[in-house]
Amino acid sequence: MTTARVAVVTGGGRGLGRATALRLAREGIDVAVVARSLDEVSAVADEAKSCGVRARGLSVDVTSTEAVDAARDEIERDLGRVVILVNNAGNLLYKPFVPLPGQEGAYPGFDSPIGDDEWASVMEVHLGGAMRMLRAFGPGMLERRTGRVVNVVSNVVRRSVPFTVGYDTAKGALVQLTRSLAREWGRYGVTVNAVAAGHFKTEMTREQFENVRAHEKMIQRVAVRRTGELEEFADLVAYLCSETAGFVTGEVIAIDGGETL
Repeated sequence: MTTARVAVVTGGGRGLGRATALRLAREGIDVAVVARSLDEVSAVADEAKSCGVRARGLSVDVTSTEAVDAARDEIERDLGRVVILVNNAGNLLYKPFVPLPGQEGAYPGFDSPIGDDEWASVMEVHLGGAMRMLRAFGPGMLERRTGRVVNVVSNVVRRSVPFTVGYDTAKGALVQLTRSLAREWGRYGVTVNAVAAGHFKTEMTREQFENVRAHEKMIQRVAVRRTGELEEFADLVAYLCSETAGFVTGEVIAIDGGETL
């Protein structure tokens, strides 16, 4: 990989994505921070610049091919050719797959099962979003025979979780996409890996962390008896994006404190 590296991090305005973007910036990597909220990604980009790198925050809908392609052109014009892609954009839907007798009032939204539009939304953000980003930036990496791709999945790909079947299915498909592309792209010097995240406190998981009973049950499932720190996640991603990780590809690496042992 070249010395002047440029990274793109989707879902980079908060949580795991924000921590990853700032960690890469501390490594001296120029970073494009991508998410829907311009205010959030702009703030992260400003933080990244304080590390002495170039950074851009872009509002991008990863479910739109036109938006992704336009973002690619803008990023490569302003920062240069991208050699690192972290696909972190995601959303979470908590609903039964079909109606469950006696469970209609168990949780908000349980009065109806997953609708077609809800299913499509989860698939489009997680799987479709990663696919569009890979189609946009992958060819350049392959042409230059250098690149690092990290797809952020979840440790749900190694266990069963009720009422998140759309999210779980999308993450499972993203794992297979990771493996397939690792095989296809490896000969061109491009590695493709996935990080299976356990429990980290983010906006998406805030309710679970604030529910004392749910949080206690969560901790009991984790071997090290705690949840993860955002910096720990970012450190792992930074390694997979580094020059020293060139012999690691097609892997799904869990960072979950031993929950899925």
